[in-house]
Amino acid sequence: MKRLLLVILLLSLSYSAFTVTALDVTVDVNEDGSADITEDLYLLITTDYHISVYTNGLTQNDLASWGSLTGLSDVRHHVDNRIVDVQNVVVRPQPVSRCNPLADLCHGELKISYKVDAYRTKEGNAVDNSGLFLADEYKPRTTRYILNSGGMSFEESDLGDVILGENERLTFVFPKMSKITEVTPLPEGVSKDEVGELKELGWENTVLARFNIVFEVEESLDTEVLQFFLDAREGITDLVSGPEGPALIILVVIIIGGYLHLQGKVKKVKK
Repeated sequence: MKRLLLVILLLSLSYSAFTVTALDVTVDVNEDGSADITEDLYLLITTDYHISVYTNGLTQNDLASWGSLTGLSDVRHHVDNRIVDVQNVVVRPQPVSRCNPLADLCHGELKISYKVDAYRTKEGNAVDNSGLFLADEYKPRTTRYILNSGGMSFEESDLGDVILGENERLTFVFPKMSKITEVTPLPEGVSKDEVGELKELGWENTVLARFNIVFEVEESLDTEVLQFFLDAREGITDLVSGPEGPALIILVVIIIGGYLHLQGKVKKVKK
């Protein structure tokens, strides 16, 4: 009898008491191609014991703790950190809701937020083929950003296409000053003609065959002029603070002094 009770206890503990009911991934893209990502993981929690485990874990804010606590492989960021630099990962568990005491279950939610960017050198330049979007400054004041689909980390088909399962949704939100120029495949209900005017695209429960997004950001002329002067000021500061700085300052003073002296001589001659 004791052995039977032990087996029943072990089976109850091994039973999947945490089940993912839905996953919403929102990629809020910035004008420099980096992105702030929020993942909402909706859970069904069964048994009083596991409801208590979830509730006691509300103070935990890291992925490792929640992955261990729930035993779910979906408690992760859905990007590939070999390709994108994942920063500032925070898990914000929400209190249980919609509890049914008779059925011994509750609903939970994990909000996972983080930022992704390209890996960068010490000089601040993006490492080739890294980042969620690859930048191409193909004409003055305009940068084209192309989705680096390998940076995503969802289930994939044998052909490498992204698979969004049932109740999985992926949404991209684009900067106000951007223009979408290419999307494959088109979201349901969106025509090719209206894509350029949209600032948000979303897919759900589908296979994203040959998944690709291209958008452009065009800087205003004012921004370009301001950046020119900022770069010039930075260049002058670096030059003056370098080893040749003192000699350069003396040379400038001599040139200005010589010019003023000649101007004074010219005025005296005219008089």
